[in-house]
Amino acid sequence: MEKIKIYKTEQVIEPVSNKVLSAIMQKCTLVSSKQLATILSKKSDDTLRKGRSTGYGFNYYKDKRGKVYYNLPEILKEIKMTI
Repeated sequence: MEKIKIYKTEQVIEPVSNKVLSAIMQKCTLVSSKQLATILSKKSDDTLRKGRSTGYGFNYYKDKRGKVYYNLPEILKEIKMTI
């Protein structure tokens, strides 16, 4: 039997500066499916759901519980719209 070596490493994580954090927040604003439907003047989020299920909709992200979010700046750039 081989012995398993356990290595312990200590890693120091530097805090993120406020400048970096604000730059990230400008590039990534997550909205729910219902919020995006409201922004795009849709009656409900059914069209977004249909697009997700058939594979032709906007890029989306899911959290651990399965809730769907969209990256608003990415979507606005895709449809060439600004707020």
